[in-house]
Amino acid sequence: MSWPAALLWVLILAAAFSNGPGLLYLLMICGAFGSLQMLPGSGGANLLPQSACAAVFIGKVMIQPGNIRRGIEAALDPQRLVLFSAFLAYALFGALVLPRVFSGMIEVVPVSAFRFGTDILKPGAGNITQSGYMALSYAATLAFTVIGQTEAMRAHYRRALLSAACALVATGLVDLITFSLNLGAVLEPFRTATYALLTDVEAEGAKRVVGLMPEASSYGTACVGMAAALVFTRPLYHAGNEQMLVMIAIGGLVLMTMLSTSSTAYVGLAVFGLVYGLDLLVRMLDAGNPRRDQIGLEVGLIVLVVFVIFATFVIQPALFDPIVAMVDKMVFQKSSSASYVERSLWNRVGWHAFLDSGGLGVGLGSIRVSNWVISILGSTGLFGALMMFGFIAQQLVAAPRNATRKAVVFATVTKLALVPVLVMYQLAGTIPDIGIAASAALGMIAAAHTPRPAGRAISRPPPPAPTPAVNRLSEARP
Repeated sequence: MSWPAALLWVLILAAAFSNGPGLLYLLMICGAFGSLQMLPGSGGANLLPQSACAAVFIGKVMIQPGNIRRGIEAALDPQRLVLFSAFLAYALFGALVLPRVFSGMIEVVPVSAFRFGTDILKPGAGNITQSGYMALSYAATLAFTVIGQTEAMRAHYRRALLSAACALVATGLVDLITFSLNLGAVLEPFRTATYALLTDVEAEGAKRVVGLMPEASSYGTACVGMAAALVFTRPLYHAGNEQMLVMIAIGGLVLMTMLSTSSTAYVGLAVFGLVYGLDLLVRMLDAGNPRRDQIGLEVGLIVLVVFVIFATFVIQPALFDPIVAMVDKMVFQKSSSASYVERSLWNRVGWHAFLDSGGLGVGLGSIRVSNWVISILGSTGLFGALMMFGFIAQQLVAAPRNATRKAVVFATVTKLALVPVLVMYQLAGTIPDIGIAASAALGMIAAAHTPRPAGRAISRPPPPAPTPAVNRLSEARP
């Protein structure tokens, strides 16, 4: 175990035994350390910092009085997590049974494959580890659903996102600086995961910034997802220094996205821009929209940015040549790259695994693909896909039940921020797990639904009940 892993364990345990929301902030920040192994030794499964912190966070949430009952209610609530709960039960059952039923009968690209090519399906350790990751993501969604109903918790969640954004920008800068100074060995203690790490790759003569993630694609997509979250939630931050820090973080994230030279991240950035433009148009045309407060500022900033870009292009058009060349190579010429050929093979084999299994799937952890839809279909079959995609569609479309105005606004901006993330999943999602960050966002959206009343056979309104005690994370003042 490297010294950064040992230090993170100390911080995680210290935050777990402290009062307040420190563990939540640490959970989000840990997302920037995607290549750090938290377990001792150099072999076996990888435990990343965010997964380790999530397990402790979930435990801390659920041991608070009443939260197990609230968790069960949320898990069985048709408007909150019942579809996700059904998906998890089926997926875990399938991970145990399906690889054995179809063993030796179906061609797959294993999750742990280190070579270009395919293999024959057989049960393996990947079925266990991927089931664990999926169960952890579900538990994270459940935990955030339980504690995410108060305005204090929503404020802490927004600030945790800002902390994570700063961590992503900082690690990207450190990666760029150490590479420029030929000090890459300084970051070796942070890059101890046992899977393939592509950290010193160049494109068009420029360093592909990866931060402390395993590759440029994972870093770039993380930056886009965080930038989208900050842009849509920016009006909810306190005016002044907090919003100024948000703007700086957004600028840093966009810059790091461009420097990652990830084609998936570029597409995600374009989708984010499209979603933001459509949302801005809707708010401008809808006089009753509750998110019109700072629309003038947003339009002014957009006009300023467009003017600066146009003026720069007129005065010094050669400055855009490297950018145009990079986008052309990484996006429009992507189909001629070895990576595209390999990932196309993964998707083709994964799709045929779904078909060859009769639509049942071959189990979590049995296949590697490069498309999240195919990953869900190939792993959990048509039944699992209907439940997972139904759950996500439900959370994105359904209006929060009996929610306050602030809760509705928060849920709306969180939904909008998830759209580019889900699109990027379709381009580079190698496993069915949706990840801790997306799980937390879905949990906060589901938390906007007010829990159903305990009983229905009430002839008159019951006396006011005391506010239920939510765990200490939400009791702390922002």
